[in-house]
Amino acid sequence: MTAIQIIAQYTKLFYVLFKHWFFGLIQLFTGGPPLKDLSKETILITGAASGLGKGVAQRLAPLGCTLILWDVDEVNNARVAEELNNATNSKRIHAMKCDLTSRESIYECAKKVK
Repeated sequence: MTAIQIIAQYTKLFYVLFKHWFFGLIQLFTGGPPLKDLSKETILITGAASGLGKGVAQRLAPLGCTLILWDVDEVNNARVAEELNNATNSKRIHAMKCDLTSRESIYECAKKVK
């Protein structure tokens, strides 16, 4: 490779890196593209009684979507659904007991969701 080819490749690399950095910086300040409207969507969350599933439900509840919460822990799952319904002043969040280790339980819960 000649020196000119090496300089050209480094120039292209610098251009690509700078372009992505610059657009990332613009999105950071402008908020980026608008998110999808979830107000008419139904979202199924497994393991919603605690942990990551509960966190996902808490983040999605204020967006206006209908949430179906599945968990084997019926008591805590119902408590989470009630808390989220009270926090959002809605009745769009539903808790169901579902054992994801049992295929029959999954099919039974899926029929109820339909």
